[in-house]
Amino acid sequence: MSGTSDTNWRSYVGPDDNGLTVNAAEWQAPPDPENYDDLVKGSNVSHLCVSGLTIPASREDSIDFVRGKNYVVQHCTVQGSITAKGSIDGLSLYGCCISGTIELGQYDNYWSRGRAPTRNVSILDCTSPDGSPIRVKLWDAEMPFCQNSNVKL
Repeated sequence: MSGTSDTNWRSYVGPDDNGLTVNAAEWQAPPDPENYDDLVKGSNVSHLCVSGLTIPASREDSIDFVRGKNYVVQHCTVQGSITAKGSIDGLSLYGCCISGTIELGQYDNYWSRGRAPTRNVSILDCTSPDGSPIRVKLWDAEMPFCQNSNVKL
């Protein structure tokens, strides 16, 4: 571990942000997304909904969720990657256009032997900009449920 911390554009942390809906009134992209590691960061949040946003690519992920449960990303254009890790229980990607990779269960600072995997992930009605399959990488994660989405595991 390098000991350096991420530089995130907007972070949402439980329990203060539990149940929050992040939409265009709450979130706008930075003018210089390449200067940030993650643009939407969720940490240990329950029932965070990200809705109707265009999220550019950044140095690491457009969206990075770690720990928590019941995340929803709906009707968003995600121009970079999405990471969900830290034993998340519940993530729904619905009606999104995703340019980058979806990484599920990537190992993180909170990982320990015997911890539950990232689980209960659904990819529903999602596409890529050019119609090619959305790449999904599984690490410490259960197989996601996919419906009406062209994905390549």
